[in-house]
Amino acid sequence: MKISATELRPSSQDRARHSLRHFLADFTKLEREYPHTYPKSIVRGEGAYVYDEDGHKLLDAGTHLGACQIGHGNAEVAERVAEQIKQLEFIALDGGVSHPYAVALAERLAGMVLCDDPIFSFTNSGSESNELAFKIARQYHRRRGQPERVKILSRVGSYHGSTYATSAATGVAAFKEGFGPLPDGFIQGAQPSPGRCGHCGASEACSMACFDDFTRTVEREGPETVAAIIAEPIAIPQAVKVPHPEYFAKLRKFCDDHGILLIIDEVVCGFGRTGKMFGAEHFGVRGDIVTFAKGLTSGYVPMGAVAVSRRIEEVFHDSPLLHLNTYAGHPVACESAMAVIDIMEREDMVGHAAGMEAVLRRELERMKIAVPRVRHLSVIGLLSSTMVDITDQADPDATVRKVRKVAYDSGLLARISRDGNLLAAHFYPPLIVNEADIVAGVKALEQALQAI
Repeated sequence: MKISATELRPSSQDRARHSLRHFLADFTKLEREYPHTYPKSIVRGEGAYVYDEDGHKLLDAGTHLGACQIGHGNAEVAERVAEQIKQLEFIALDGGVSHPYAVALAERLAGMVLCDDPIFSFTNSGSESNELAFKIARQYHRRRGQPERVKILSRVGSYHGSTYATSAATGVAAFKEGFGPLPDGFIQGAQPSPGRCGHCGASEACSMACFDDFTRTVEREGPETVAAIIAEPIAIPQAVKVPHPEYFAKLRKFCDDHGILLIIDEVVCGFGRTGKMFGAEHFGVRGDIVTFAKGLTSGYVPMGAVAVSRRIEEVFHDSPLLHLNTYAGHPVACESAMAVIDIMEREDMVGHAAGMEAVLRRELERMKIAVPRVRHLSVIGLLSSTMVDITDQADPDATVRKVRKVAYDSGLLARISRDGNLLAAHFYPPLIVNEADIVAGVKALEQALQAI
């Protein structure tokens, strides 16, 4: 039988697998379990939804990794970015050269971020933001005559990035095993999450023993050797982990009492995700350094930022920090951020996310009744996780892949992963979703979990 040239041509899936690294995808196993199915190719987005090459419509409730506040395909952002490219597409903030677009964005952010009279450094990602924050913290203490203050403390179950220093700070072993040696001076202590902290059970009231355990870690290391503590307001690896309402006030005081800088990592929580503009607003805490990215431009152009309080910045007044980032304050990224903030404020997306929390919680609680495997739910704003018992599954990783596949077929892109004998389903859609979107999305997740 004669085979046509078209049949011999590699498929789009073959080409993608051959040419491109796709993170967290085991194509060997996916091909064995679901032949000629992966990778799925997404070709366009509109609002809270994306469409694949076959026209299949999916609610994007996690594959954006937290960087889709205003939804996909916003024409206003596209038009403003296009105009900025015509005006000035790029100039580096180097050697005394500046541009008004970065200045305007910094001035606008200064009134939003929980950091006193901040000065900003722009980056390209959350990883770069946290990496720079560590450099600033160490330099700050060195310039004040305390070069021994080099240690960075974070919490178990945290995620701070994929560069070498941020990997060392990350509190999830899977993200750093096999990449050593990692930089020295990065230590993890207890996380504030009942059932995970090692002190309180998931069904118990938080006793704040996790905080006491964390402070003991600092004391063992020697507070005089610690440069900074980095903490997400709400950490999300493994599960959405909402701390006790008093946790951050105690952490802030502890840092002040011991001369330790507090770095607040708002990369995921920032820009409305939790029903506040920044996650730290839930706890009334201000950072010496605040890092963010993702929602700053809603993913339209890669961008991150580091806000440093004026008190910390004073040590750099006479001798500037030696740090270079080619694309810092990229004019096109700045205009994208300004457009996104305009849209978010005009449409009160933060308030909308806060209002939708009750809907999301209601639907997940309904799903919990329908899926007996569900062990724990956590919801804040439009950020949620569902923990599901998969102890009886012979191949738990195959179960994760199956749930992803059924969710996809049901019209949902959520973050599905595994934490030991628990499957974690993170559902965090764009902030523009309405009640019907949430109802349909959670129903799709329910169908996927019932397929186990």
